[in-house]
Amino acid sequence: MNVAEHNELVAAIRSTRFPGKRSQVARYMLDNHLEAAFLTAAEVARRAGVSEPTVIRFAMDLGYRGFASLQRALQDLIQQELTTVQRLRLQPRSLPGELPVIQSLWRDLRNLEETIEAADPEAVMRIVELLAAADRVIVLGLRMSATLAQYTRLALKKSVPTVVAITSGDGTFFEELVYATSRSVVLGLGFPRYTRLTVEYLEATREQSIPVVAITDSQLSPLVPLADHVLLARSRALSYVDSFAAPIALIGALATALSLKTSDSEQLEQLEHWWRKYRVFR
Repeated sequence: MNVAEHNELVAAIRSTRFPGKRSQVARYMLDNHLEAAFLTAAEVARRAGVSEPTVIRFAMDLGYRGFASLQRALQDLIQQELTTVQRLRLQPRSLPGELPVIQSLWRDLRNLEETIEAADPEAVMRIVELLAAADRVIVLGLRMSATLAQYTRLALKKSVPTVVAITSGDGTFFEELVYATSRSVVLGLGFPRYTRLTVEYLEATREQSIPVVAITDSQLSPLVPLADHVLLARSRALSYVDSFAAPIALIGALATALSLKTSDSEQLEQLEHWWRKYRVFR
């Protein structure tokens, strides 16, 4: 958990005078915030020895609309710090009675819903304009985000021929950055657990005054302060396998908007000709 944010939340709980049994919820939350972030209000109530409405009123005392809002805030705070072992231990608690595969699908659906709710069409179009005018686009994604980087490169390639993807931390990024100009764009992809090198590479990009676009999961992401433009895609997951349904959907939407702006029918026809001639697809 981000130390400052964690301390603020703990301080808020400790400094608030909760009436009646809501104080029991406060004690439980202080001792078990990691666990509580992935429990329902009813489960928290049972473990704290109170009623479910008491848990909901507790969240509202802290300024949230309900327990679901408090829970999402807790998940955003701790997601990047969950170890693989912690994710696996917490997974069975998230939706009791459901098979893990169904839990995962429902979680992806919720990630998509929250991504749509947070989407800012104007922000997307500003990024589309930036990419359309770019002389070079460097997509950065390390470890699990490397899969997103390759997908992004393929999705943007027909609109931005100079797009490249950096998926390793071996210094190759700097070999691309050295050719970047003020008209270039570095598109950084980062999701919990955020990699140190992704942050350091974006810091180097900012030092060169090259525009940075970040696609990440939360305003608490360490990529956000380093970016000129930010798109948020939820990726909450309890498994050691990251949840990328929403990020892929958002990248696809961005690429679609860009293709509508920059599409060249003659080039596409030539490409289709080569694909047919050399039987690229069945």
